[in-house]
Amino acid sequence: MNPQTHFLLPFFISIILMKLNVMSWKFALIAGIIGVIIDIDHYIEHIIHAKSNRFSLKATWNNAIKLHRFTERSFIHHWEGALVLSLLFLIILFFNWQISLVLAIGYYSHLLLDYPFFETGKSWRIKLGDVYVTESYSELIVDGTLLFGILCVLLI
Repeated sequence: MNPQTHFLLPFFISIILMKLNVMSWKFALIAGIIGVIIDIDHYIEHIIHAKSNRFSLKATWNNAIKLHRFTERSFIHHWEGALVLSLLFLIILFFNWQISLVLAIGYYSHLLLDYPFFETGKSWRIKLGDVYVTESYSELIVDGTLLFGILCVLLI
């Protein structure tokens, strides 16, 4: 999944909770950002394995989208990492339940989006300068549905 989808799902869940007075607008925004930040491991893996342009965000993006030269996922994308982070969220829960909830929504929604297979084989692909952009039609539908849901919740 692309960053916008990783932002939209936790943000959508969080604004529902915001409407139910469980969390604030700021926490909803932070949950969405955390949903994207989980993919920092792509950048870290690129720094570790790349032969050139180690610190280039553009090179990291192009590797993840088009080239796939090396595995980009660290342990946080696997069950071992989920177990460790779940324990961390439990510990944080005892100190601040809202922060624990925000972290959990961002993290688990990210994992939820990464594991199902949304690719239908048909994708929209373009090259913007030196950056490759690939978006599957099914992900476009998911993004559109999430945006519609966000608008509906905000207007209610």
